[in-house]
Amino acid sequence: MHEFGVTESIVKDLLDQLQREKVSKVVRVNFRRSSAFSEEVLRQTFSVLSVGTPLEGAELVVDVSVLTVTCGCGQRSEVNSEVLVGHMFICPNCGAVREIAEAHDLELVEVIAEAEDSRNAVDV
Repeated sequence: MHEFGVTESIVKDLLDQLQREKVSKVVRVNFRRSSAFSEEVLRQTFSVLSVGTPLEGAELVVDVSVLTVTCGCGQRSEVNSEVLVGHMFICPNCGAVREIAEAHDLELVEVIAEAEDSRNAVDV
């Protein structure tokens, strides 16, 4: 399950940055995921990794960037995590298999936090 590893890496890097910036409380975290990236895995992983950290209790906002693929047979389809086998898409019309490189795309867009020495919100 690549989504767990991708999410874990981003969250661990964020936690390191929050520690360097002396951030004690995060109010909101905004991610952008491809339509092929499982939002359920993202939310579960974030929830588990945030326990006992400044991320615990933060609002998790997830925007979706929709992926579409056009097969050689002319079939145009939206790609989401439910129709992929790993990172492979199988055309529902002709059965052709196509690798979707963007299947595991996840981007940290914005973090709204409070610094330890201030009650004002800051962008991280």
